[in-house]
Amino acid sequence: MQMKQWLYILFLTLLFSACSDNNTKKYVIGVSQCSEDIWRDKLNDELVMSTYQHDNVSLKFASANDNDKLQKQQIEQFIKEGVNLLIVSPNQIHTISSVIDKAYDAGIPVILFDRKTDSKKYTAFIGADNYEAGHEMGLFIAHQLGGKGNVVEIGGSKGSSPAIERDRGFTEALKAYPDIKIVGRYYTDWQEERGAAVMDSILAQGMKIDYVFGQNDRIAAGARKLAMQRGEKAIKFVGIDALPVAGGGMEDVRDGRLVASYIYPTRGDLVMQLALNILEKKPFHRDNYLKGTLVTIDNANALLLQNEEIMKQTARLQSLHGKVDNYLAQYNHQKVYFLLFSIIVILVIGILVYAYRSIVTRHRIEEETVTAKLQFFTNISHELRTPLTLIADPVDYIIRDSNLNAQQRDMLQIVQRNVSVLMRLVGEILDFRKVQNGKMKLHLSDFDLIECMQQWIGLFTVSAQKKNISLQLEAPKTIPMRADHDKLERICYNLLTNAMKYTPNGGKITFAATVEGDKVKIEVSDNGIGIAADEQAYIFNRFYQAKNAGQGTGIGLALVKAFTDLHHGEATVESKEGEGSSFIIIMPLSQAGELSSSKTQQAFSPSIEIDLKGEVPNQARHIDELVLPDETARPEVLIIDDNSDIRTYLRTALSSTYKVSEAVDGKSGLEMARRIVPDLVISDIMMPVMDGLEFCSQLKQDKAISHIPVILLTARSLDEQRAEGYKHGADAYIAKPFSLELLLSRIDNLIESRKKLSQMFSNTDENGVYEKLSNETDKSFVTQLRKIIQENLGNSEFNVERIGDEIGLSRVQLYRKVKALTGHSPVEMLRKARLMRARHLLRTTEKSVSEVAYAVGFSTPSYFSKCYKDEFGESPKK
Repeated sequence: MQMKQWLYILFLTLLFSACSDNNTKKYVIGVSQCSEDIWRDKLNDELVMSTYQHDNVSLKFASANDNDKLQKQQIEQFIKEGVNLLIVSPNQIHTISSVIDKAYDAGIPVILFDRKTDSKKYTAFIGADNYEAGHEMGLFIAHQLGGKGNVVEIGGSKGSSPAIERDRGFTEALKAYPDIKIVGRYYTDWQEERGAAVMDSILAQGMKIDYVFGQNDRIAAGARKLAMQRGEKAIKFVGIDALPVAGGGMEDVRDGRLVASYIYPTRGDLVMQLALNILEKKPFHRDNYLKGTLVTIDNANALLLQNEEIMKQTARLQSLHGKVDNYLAQYNHQKVYFLLFSIIVILVIGILVYAYRSIVTRHRIEEETVTAKLQFFTNISHELRTPLTLIADPVDYIIRDSNLNAQQRDMLQIVQRNVSVLMRLVGEILDFRKVQNGKMKLHLSDFDLIECMQQWIGLFTVSAQKKNISLQLEAPKTIPMRADHDKLERICYNLLTNAMKYTPNGGKITFAATVEGDKVKIEVSDNGIGIAADEQAYIFNRFYQAKNAGQGTGIGLALVKAFTDLHHGEATVESKEGEGSSFIIIMPLSQAGELSSSKTQQAFSPSIEIDLKGEVPNQARHIDELVLPDETARPEVLIIDDNSDIRTYLRTALSSTYKVSEAVDGKSGLEMARRIVPDLVISDIMMPVMDGLEFCSQLKQDKAISHIPVILLTARSLDEQRAEGYKHGADAYIAKPFSLELLLSRIDNLIESRKKLSQMFSNTDENGVYEKLSNETDKSFVTQLRKIIQENLGNSEFNVERIGDEIGLSRVQLYRKVKALTGHSPVEMLRKARLMRARHLLRTTEKSVSEVAYAVGFSTPSYFSKCYKDEFGESPKK
């Protein structure tokens, strides 16, 4: 509950923070410019500067570059994005009216700036009075000419509202001066280079011109440059815009390039204020005209100086705005950092509380789980003792019967050994339960430790010889000791058992004892697989099993530690993965207390053979012992299991019907399968080195042995475990404990199925039969084999060895696999294929018998005729 409360507080904090930053309504304004030039760049800059006072406004700019279609698309996009307001400078009067109407009808306010359209669906207009600008320039020219002269007008885009209005004002101003003639009126696209082109056309007509009126400064400047290039220095030029920027019209007037210009104001600040009045529902005028004024050489310099001061103030304002933005950004970052820090602190506190509670809960659950495990194992152990006794005693009685045959005696000895193993496990569980409950006590006796160690190590002599392990005892002649003989024996037995289990063939185990003061040090060391460094701290824990431990209960070493602790001793391990382990027991030579009146009980009989990976019969069979191609023999079964009793039991049960080979793990089993190519494999799943699933998967991918059926024999009996086995290519899955009758039936059925499949190959056309193979590797093998044979039918030198070389198998592997799949030996398949080709050639060509015999790879026609008659029952001549 506390964790939930903290998360609830955190959520409210974030919600409050989010709400506090969103009280001000945000606006998005789309600006659609008809073109790009310095006048419109100035307007855009002023609009951006106007947003400095309004942080809730963001601008989106688009320029159509005098393209009506593009401008319509850009406005459509603004509508789709849902902008709050549109500022539009139309390119032409008629061309974009429809999309402006669409925006207006969609509820988006529209401000027309600088230019108008023929649509009445707009919210407001703001811009200079183009009529007034044209009228003022007309009066100025009339005054300069003294009421008499020739004038040329070069206008902007003919269909735009500025061009129309400026022309109307200019024309009406000159009506009062009948001696001033407008000798030419031309239109272009507001650009300097277009003004030059029009002036070139005017001069080519040879007319006398006193003044040229360009409807903007760029047109006038372009026309003047062309006139200067042609030597026409008497013509004077005026324009409109008078921008106070570098290269603008105001500098041209000051420097005498233009006689006059008219300020055509941008006033982005007023445009933004109008937009905000509309968005915030404040009063506004629908039509808003900006004031302009005439610029001549008399006032141009003063206006430029004034503008320079304004630009300085603007730059300072931008700098201040940048600093304010930085301060605000830092402030916002600090708020975010503080909020994140607060969140992290809250989360850390919550995590620590949760982790603490989790650790306490997990510890409690672990203790309860261990207790439940021990209670369960204890209950089961008590239940097992009676049936184990009822099994052990009758077996001990029957095994002494002299009428038993060798097979029966072997079977009973397997039962006897495994009953002893179960009795030992039951005893360990019950003893460990006593230790946990504090009821285990020491039964002290005096004995010679070295004498006992010689007896204990003798139990492992047979198993060590089977694995070719060097088993050495290193100790002084005698070490008198007072301790619990039975528990010390159990300690040493468990350590020696583990050493034998994890030491490879040809390894070394040392059992040593030394006296150190009043204590004895007992050490069992080996050069086996070792224990990973990160696992050594847990190796004595209850139910703990290392990654490479294989099967087991996880009680043995825990019991070693418990018995050592009872003797007031210490159990440690020193190990390096891949190099071996040393288990060290240090305990006092003499335990305090009274001697037990009862005699020491021998916990383990020296006659018991330890169930370890001993020598495996038939594991190292030489290749010369394999079935030769012409020998009819019993089917061969390969048994793979790390339990020697299971292997012995299966070998005893199968040896009367099958040839039996054995392997102790998947890796050695795979190597043997490649050597002997058995007819069937029986494999356990849980094995060291390579488990049964990996073995099965690799076998089914190896083209030399992929045809061999595999029976997985395991204690894993859940449905998902069965499914996993079949996914790895198993042909059958039998769970332990298993019925021998069921296993024998499954073996017979799988071998018989292979025989039937090979008979189908031998009696029918292979083209269709090989598709019935379930294994893709086998299908690929048969396809490759047939292809190799077909490609070499005419080669009399081609033989089985050549087939093996091309397909990548030895002669024995090739024989066993081809025989298992097709029912024919490779020699028979090659001869059969040659005869089938010969029959086809005899029926479809005019070749003689001799020619056909040589064509299909027979060395003599007579041998060909004999084989042909044996195969088809008639002479090839017929």
